[in-house]
Amino acid sequence: MSDLSVAEATQRFYDAVARRNPEVPFLNYGFADPEEPLGAAAPSDLAGVCRRLYEAVLTPFPDATDAFEVGCGRGGGAAFLLDRQPDLSYLGLDLSKEHVRVCQHRFESHQAARFAVANASQLPVRDGRFDVAFSVEAAHHFDDRYRFYREVARALRPGGWLFLTGLWRPGQDATEPFDASGFTLVERVDITPNVVASLTATSALRQQMIESLGLPERFTPVLMSWAGVRGHGAYESLTSRALLYLRFRLQRT
Repeated sequence: MSDLSVAEATQRFYDAVARRNPEVPFLNYGFADPEEPLGAAAPSDLAGVCRRLYEAVLTPFPDATDAFEVGCGRGGGAAFLLDRQPDLSYLGLDLSKEHVRVCQHRFESHQAARFAVANASQLPVRDGRFDVAFSVEAAHHFDDRYRFYREVARALRPGGWLFLTGLWRPGQDATEPFDASGFTLVERVDITPNVVASLTATSALRQQMIESLGLPERFTPVLMSWAGVRGHGAYESLTSRALLYLRFRLQRT
């Protein structure tokens, strides 16, 4: 496993999880109001807070005809966007073959939604093809985030938008080559408190999801951290602000 690239390890991991639990539509950490604790969340609330993250990232959404998502997962973001804009042409890209298979099955009746396996460093799209790109909680898995920015800029029309959210170490985002990649930073928002509130409310449900996978016990600490379960790595890092959860709105120059 140590000889694998980040992309290869990520692909194998998500393929394995998807084969064991393909029904879960969202994989993100969610978004909640930290001033209004949810308490112990019901199963429906897990999907609700995950959907709210897409709402926080994609609202307001510009006037667009063509959009693509890098790291489309099980299609939760596609469902959110196409429910609101059914005439939008959407392309979902993901490293995981299992994710793409699940999405293709889920959206087989939606002619405007397409899905493909792709690496974020080499997007299989034409230059200037899209109005909007977005990526939710995926960039920290990319082998080369700088190449990802350049690839997205290549795929967007001038004036197009990139909506980006995920995990950064404090100060790390200050070195991101947005300008050099062809983007103007329009907005940067720290939504760490909202993500922590979501994880706190849904921690028990996330733990149940991990336990339901039936994977060997030696994987449990990594899985609990990945899922954002309270008391484990990612949750504690976000709570202590050793990691930040940031949202960006970037415009193609």
